[in-house]
Amino acid sequence: MATLKEIQDRFSYQFAGRNIGFSIANGWLPEFETLCTQIDQLLGDDKMGFHWVQLKEKFGSARYYWEMDEYQPGIRIDFMSTKGVISMSSPPEISMDSIKVLAEKIDKMINMATAKTQDHCICCGAPGKLDRHGGYHLILCEDHSDIRKKNGDLDIWPLESDDEQ
Repeated sequence: MATLKEIQDRFSYQFAGRNIGFSIANGWLPEFETLCTQIDQLLGDDKMGFHWVQLKEKFGSARYYWEMDEYQPGIRIDFMSTKGVISMSSPPEISMDSIKVLAEKIDKMINMATAKTQDHCICCGAPGKLDRHGGYHLILCEDHSDIRKKNGDLDIWPLESDDEQ
């Protein structure tokens, strides 16, 4: 499994723009690497200023925010209901058809990758379900849910530096 640093090195242009932070859980790194690869292939030689603005966890699943020259995605709003997270997003305002089609493809890829994190363990990536133990929502496999209930010490986030890995 690639680390976030390795993904950043491989797709450096995707992390080169203005951002407010990058945080990807261990269990979601493989899916995020696949997403970066798919976007890279879609963009081809002209990367069009694509870059991640923020990568984070919210309501137990991943959120990926991005920008591209001449394009900014619409606003996304998440609601927590008794049945899980409900997400809504506004359509972007853009006039150039070719960029709009490309942006819609990127949005679709990102939405699919986000959806996969809604049923895969934040720690290990195994199939999981929403765990509300302790008041904080996480998607956990059965093993990590048991660990959380026993002592709450989960290995969710990658180590900060390569020296620690």
